[in-house]
Amino acid sequence: MTPSTYLSLLITISMIFISYAISPISTPKIYESVCKEIVHKFPHYEQTCMKLLEAYPEITLAKDYYTFTKLYCKIVAIENATKTQVKVKELVNKYPSSLAVKACATTDYDTVVSELKAGSVENPEEISLAINYAYDALNSCKQRLTNEKIVDTSFSALNSAMEFVIEIAEISSLKS
Repeated sequence: MTPSTYLSLLITISMIFISYAISPISTPKIYESVCKEIVHKFPHYEQTCMKLLEAYPEITLAKDYYTFTKLYCKIVAIENATKTQVKVKELVNKYPSSLAVKACATTDYDTVVSELKAGSVENPEEISLAINYAYDALNSCKQRLTNEKIVDTSFSALNSAMEFVIEIAEISSLKS
């Protein structure tokens, strides 16, 4: 080999090492980080969270928590809250004399939906506050049902699912 061949080989190898040295370290995407944190409140739900969010590429591609939270509220949380509210309103027929069920279906879930809508358009501080209000309204519904001693698996399942949806928004909003 000629000296110029050795030099070319040395330069090529050096360039390979340099490119590895300056390549960015792979960091988890925002949605992956949020789903890792969800297990603090919902053990074993990391994969459920991942499957939920991976269905929405615009959310998984978010580059910052603020954008993630806005998109998540706008695309996922509001839709889920609205659908849940419809199902809760159907339960009013099952418990026509219950003031707690009526309040959950209207007052509490109206607040959940409206606060999640606010969370999709406001600034970072207001998003976090709106999500906390949504959480408070959901907890109010759960407390009303407990106080009236209404134990219904349908309600429990709906409220738990809604709590999971709101928790994802809360985790991301706290980092916005």
